[in-house]
Amino acid sequence: MPSHPQSNPEALRRREVLRIGAVSILGTATSLADSVRKSKQRGSCIFMMLQGGLSQIDLWDPKPQAVSEIRGSFRQISTTVPGMEFGELMSATAGVANELCVIRSMTHKFTNHIAGTYITLTGSSKQQDRDREAHGDDFPGPGGILNQLQPLSSTDRVPRSVSLPNWLSIPGPSNRMPGQFAGFLGSVRDPFLIEGDPSKKDYRPLSLSMPDGVNGNRMSTRIDLARQLDSAAAYFEQELSQRHDHLQQAAFDLVTSGTIRKALDLSAEPDALRDRYGRNRVGQSLLLARRLVEAGVQFVSFNEFNQKWDTHGGLEGRYKQIVPEIDRGFATLVADLKDRGLLDTTMVVNAGEFGRTPQINNKAGRDHWPNVYSTVLAGGGIRGGTVIGASDSKGAEVLSSPVSPADVLATMWQSLGIPPDTTIHDRLARPMPVSDGQVLHDCLLRSGDGEA
Repeated sequence: MPSHPQSNPEALRRREVLRIGAVSILGTATSLADSVRKSKQRGSCIFMMLQGGLSQIDLWDPKPQAVSEIRGSFRQISTTVPGMEFGELMSATAGVANELCVIRSMTHKFTNHIAGTYITLTGSSKQQDRDREAHGDDFPGPGGILNQLQPLSSTDRVPRSVSLPNWLSIPGPSNRMPGQFAGFLGSVRDPFLIEGDPSKKDYRPLSLSMPDGVNGNRMSTRIDLARQLDSAAAYFEQELSQRHDHLQQAAFDLVTSGTIRKALDLSAEPDALRDRYGRNRVGQSLLLARRLVEAGVQFVSFNEFNQKWDTHGGLEGRYKQIVPEIDRGFATLVADLKDRGLLDTTMVVNAGEFGRTPQINNKAGRDHWPNVYSTVLAGGGIRGGTVIGASDSKGAEVLSSPVSPADVLATMWQSLGIPPDTTIHDRLARPMPVSDGQVLHDCLLRSGDGEA
């Protein structure tokens, strides 16, 4: 017969570890979280990470006067904003240009996909320009920071941050691409992953599934509390090295609450709207992102499949395949958020980790180019119909108003109601701002003090 928990010294020790761990991890941010909540009404963000590197010239910043080896095969088209032109494959997005801020002067120094993704998601340039896996000393991504600054209360029924439909990965022992996770804040602050292709008829995210015929009450009666506490304490003893330690109970709570399960039920949406988003992985993921924001999730990261946009060869044919999905899904997301009254409080970030070379190579593609590229923002207090910065006549270098990924993140934090100079602490207790970038005030309807 197993010993009673109170008479088991090992169990008692583990409970004490759990208590101390919970205080240190969940309690340190309480006062800061309160001040953040009081500073401004909470906003939300959908961050579209289109990994692989989008061509600024073929999508957001066409160069119709350049020679054919630079301008490419796609013509430019007008948008709803006079003087703002896109590449012809962005026809749907051209129709919502009045809601967009197009930043045409993005720049950093990293030519590697992993390094470029890391700086895009964290703003940190403290890295080498090479492949590497995520590790515990990384600067945290936005989802992890939000989980730290605004830990869930007993009344919250949805995660603070969600990633879908997969993690960005890199071949290696951990298969974890840096920038997506909570880094030095600890794995318990990682975003919640909702995995799977929501365009599939059998879509049922395993992390949120329960066996058929098992409801929340029945499952509750089957859970041995002492075993849970012992198990959780053991994870704390292992320095929280595995992501699923504190999330196992959170996942159970989320499943039984029904809030997330309802948000995941895309069949509740009219067929016509699902068609508008596109009956594909991209479109249905963006629709799901909107439903999660509507359900109360503050940060949703849409992770495009690894290096999907890495077009070193055959760019024209590849773009004819993949651009229409993102064009349609993004444009519909912006319009849908506006129709539902959510756009004013929900920022959408449409970003890649760098751009592509202005010169088309001998494989009819474009190579990596961080010198200048484009990122697009919408909603969350963004001044629509605006362009920030400019590239030169070849789309090769910044001509005016250089913008870093840290600046975009600072603007995102401002939109979320969190001052970019809000500090978090690394493993050595050193204070660091959530972003050391500059807020793009020209891109915002409201300045930091809330005035128009």
